[in-house]
Amino acid sequence: MKKIGKFAVSICLCMVLLTGCGGAKVPDVVDKPAVSVGGEGEVTVWQTGEFGETYYNVAELAAMAEQEAADYNAEKGKEAAVTVEKVEALAGGSVVVAYRFDGWESCSDYMGETFFFGTVQQAGINGFDTGNAAMKSVKDGSQQAAWDADKKVLITDMKADIYCPGRVESISEGASVNEDGSIKPSGEDGLLYILLK
Repeated sequence: MKKIGKFAVSICLCMVLLTGCGGAKVPDVVDKPAVSVGGEGEVTVWQTGEFGETYYNVAELAAMAEQEAADYNAEKGKEAAVTVEKVEALAGGSVVVAYRFDGWESCSDYMGETFFFGTVQQAGINGFDTGNAAMKSVKDGSQQAAWDADKKVLITDMKADIYCPGRVESISEGASVNEDGSIKPSGEDGLLYILLK
């Protein structure tokens, strides 16, 4: 009987340890700007703002967002480059619109902001200067050494909490790690670099 108990405890510990190996978990209710990248490179963006019902109701806002997404998809010749996942009124008079993109290219193009997710080598090919970005370890704050060309990197100028698809190794100077594991960019203009393990 004791062996079964020890085995059960071991299984529980393994599950807890494995859960910590992934990226940060997005909260059930997103009430501030946020971006999440999935394991296959898909991107979800939550835009939030004040909602004056004098001009729109939530249904009208949802219809407008869906029409803009449909127009973009038609222009790009893609069925689902961008989809509207939800439009929701939040407590306190704000609203959130969640967009899902098929990849970083569509996200960057549609949002009109810099967004990249791929390997360090691919980042260089796409014109990002990964060699000179000042980076610090999320573990101990030490300066990041040379970047491995095969590691994944996320680069953006979006002012939003970033939820990554894996464990974060280092981030740009000025950025910080939130309590939930997401990355908060610095308040300054410029690119945020997030290097994954």
